[in-house]
Amino acid sequence: MRTSRRLTCLSLLFLLLVSPSASAYAASTTTSSESIPVKHLFIIVQENHTFDNYFGYYPGVNGLADAKPQLDPNDSKLIAPFEINTSTIANSNANLLCHAASCAQADYDHGKMDGFLTASGENMNITMGYFNPKLIPYYWDYATQYVLMDNFYSPFMGPSLPNHMYLLSGASGGVTGNNDSAVVNIPVIVNELDAVNVSWVYYAGYYGTTNGWNPLPADEAYLKTHPQLQGLRDPADFPTDIAKPGFPSVAWIMPEADELSEHPPYNVTAGELSVVSEINDIMKSQYWSSSAIVLTWDDYGGWYDNVAPPQVDQYGFGFRVPALIISPFARHGFVDSTLSEFASTLKLIETLFHVPSMTERDANASDLLEAFNFDQTPRAPLLFPGSFIPNHYPLEYPNGTLFGPPPAGQPGKPLQTSASSPYDLDYTLLLVAGTAVVIAAIAWVGIKKRPESIA
Repeated sequence: MRTSRRLTCLSLLFLLLVSPSASAYAASTTTSSESIPVKHLFIIVQENHTFDNYFGYYPGVNGLADAKPQLDPNDSKLIAPFEINTSTIANSNANLLCHAASCAQADYDHGKMDGFLTASGENMNITMGYFNPKLIPYYWDYATQYVLMDNFYSPFMGPSLPNHMYLLSGASGGVTGNNDSAVVNIPVIVNELDAVNVSWVYYAGYYGTTNGWNPLPADEAYLKTHPQLQGLRDPADFPTDIAKPGFPSVAWIMPEADELSEHPPYNVTAGELSVVSEINDIMKSQYWSSSAIVLTWDDYGGWYDNVAPPQVDQYGFGFRVPALIISPFARHGFVDSTLSEFASTLKLIETLFHVPSMTERDANASDLLEAFNFDQTPRAPLLFPGSFIPNHYPLEYPNGTLFGPPPAGQPGKPLQTSASSPYDLDYTLLLVAGTAVVIAAIAWVGIKKRPESIA
């Protein structure tokens, strides 16, 4: 019994020690772009969540442990962050939470981050909620095995369209809202890629027109060189495209439909399964061995976050959003606190493919290279669902439940809903059984290796 307990304690201590975390505002690496083996970059963008809303209690991050309760002016009560245990928000609509520029400024309140419950902010307690990790378990799985950014910001303090313009241009051309009739004329990274003969593709639902996910049809600079909307594709085509030879070097992937976007009130688990299906397709393809995936969310969606975003100009940064970096060369279980934003994806493109900067934003952005270790043995694909136990420390949910097997939802298949949730399984018993098997195996190996002379 003493030996087993000692083995368990030593194992957990070792596993905790090997979980790395980057220091805040760490400088990017000085790796030469010529030696970087990344030849295919995938940028996947979902909708409307802050870092704290999805990862506020992930171990080792700047998260909800530092959150201060917000004063509800309607009844003078303090409202602390609370757990949301359903994949959808009941009795809600698409305008449940306000994420217009005016609401964002009210929530931000000159950096005090205390306006979320005010009448000019969100004016509803749901803003303080964070999703139970059991509802988005694959995102947490990716974080344990790859890189989670906890100091990554949306570029604009407001809604989707201007943030997507920053994603491609490092600017919004003065657009501050979701105006589908907007017209701008600003430099765009796809033109820069064309100029150096680097192929690209942009997948977005409703791709033929300007919308919150697709700013390209609004940009005269793009239309001048792509009058037939060349380079735009329907996300439904992605699984077929990625299975073919000659896939483009840079790909942006937006949601196929609102129902898969994770935008309130839509089901966050269904959106996650859609993203996992796309990542599975990449990992199963011939391109995985030379790929990097950046997964992020386009704006804060009206959800609370405890970190005041730095202000670099009159438009932003906007609020913190989650970002995951997944690659054969990504560091293992790395919490990266380097100051980063959407322009960091532009800077990464510019670094990988020798493209000049377009604006001050991308010129000054980090290039995300600190998230990679190009000297390590390339990582094998991690396909979901499958038997998976985090192998560098034991995860624990805020309510004390230990991490267990993946849920019943299958990537690439419609989410089945019923009165009994697949997340109501007794994860603790299952994990204890699995842990017992692992400990027994370790003990057996130790006995086999023990010298014969030792009694």
